[in-house]
Amino acid sequence: MELKLKFTLLFCSFLFIQIGITQTVWEKYPNPVLQRSATFPDWKALATADPFVMMDNDTLKMWFSASGWLSAADDCPHVRIGYAWSLDGITWTEYINNPVLDINPDTAKFDSDGVETPTILKDETAPASQRYKMWYAGRKSNCSPINDHRFGYAFSPDGIHWTKYENNPVMSPGLPEEWFNTFISSPCVIYEDFTYKMWFTASDLVFNGQETDGHGNIGYAVSSDGIEWLIYPYPIVAAGAQDNWDSAVAAEPSVIKVGDFYHLFYSALDKWDIENFQVGYAVSNDAINFTKSTSNPVLKIGEPGTWDAFWASHPTVIYDANENKFKMWYTGRDKNEIVDLINYFWDIGYAETPYLDEIKTINAAELFLQISPNPAQTQIRIISNTNISEFYILSIDGMIAQKIENADNVDISGLTPGLYFIRSFERGNVTGNFVKF
Repeated sequence: MELKLKFTLLFCSFLFIQIGITQTVWEKYPNPVLQRSATFPDWKALATADPFVMMDNDTLKMWFSASGWLSAADDCPHVRIGYAWSLDGITWTEYINNPVLDINPDTAKFDSDGVETPTILKDETAPASQRYKMWYAGRKSNCSPINDHRFGYAFSPDGIHWTKYENNPVMSPGLPEEWFNTFISSPCVIYEDFTYKMWFTASDLVFNGQETDGHGNIGYAVSSDGIEWLIYPYPIVAAGAQDNWDSAVAAEPSVIKVGDFYHLFYSALDKWDIENFQVGYAVSNDAINFTKSTSNPVLKIGEPGTWDAFWASHPTVIYDANENKFKMWYTGRDKNEIVDLINYFWDIGYAETPYLDEIKTINAAELFLQISPNPAQTQIRIISNTNISEFYILSIDGMIAQKIENADNVDISGLTPGLYFIRSFERGNVTGNFVKF
């Protein structure tokens, strides 16, 4: 079950920090590093895709989606989640009993047709049986092109043997008037400041006069327990801002935090009818307001005749501090139309680039404001570089919800869950925002 923020009228002007971005060239490994089997009725006969990779001690661990059949008697393929491990990121050993997360045998359940696009956290503080935590997209439209994905949650002691949360799904598409009204997929979750932070893909295919009509965008949600989610009221990375590469879709986020910045790698699409995804990059210092790189796309499809000449999509990125590199695994395809089990690629590839610490604040706002923790439940602290004496908390419709008497200890326990803004009437500006859950 998800908690939804209601977005009404937002008349305030935001004060953003402008960020200059530099990106270096990604060097691709020439061949796929994890391939489909091309053998009927194998569970990964049709495709391997949607990788998620983490470094766990000295081992790289990958969970990925694969498409194939349950048995030779199955009347249509299904997407399920497998596991593999590696020491170098290129040579992978697959778990012998894959898949590790299967579809639900109950056809009434949300994930009875497919499970895909996993994201995983390892929580050393959790009970041993819940050391690994997974969020995934599930669908129930059997053998249908209809996308009805919702998010499920599962936990595991070892990353291999998973137990699904009994009250799944934990997040669903919104109402017709909301921007995430059709289906949701590709969650990416990190944990910091006692908060689960999720970026995800959502499509608005209800044409009712909204700016998001017909687009796929990236959204943001927060949770205190990974189960009850509060969804930000509008996309945080939207399609259409960079013509001729992301006009239709921004999707499939992978977010990592290095230093003070959130680095977001994502897929984008210019036209729905030609799904030649490529990978873009954006950066933020608050997890919400992202600036896209002017060098997008940063990972392009391959040259004609190469294995990823049609798709370079669904990135997962880690930062290797020992080598000072970003390392990416992604889904590649070489053809638009698939007509048989042979003579095509739909596999997982690898690329890397040196990490250059060249993200600089080039036009900082006059008023520096930091709100922590954010999101918050009972208290926040406000740090400012000015001597402003009065701040106010405003609700999303601009009404004053609370006057701030002590910026070091602001009690917000009486506020209802939602998005709030901090405003100083001495300056007349919105100077910050936070989420109460």
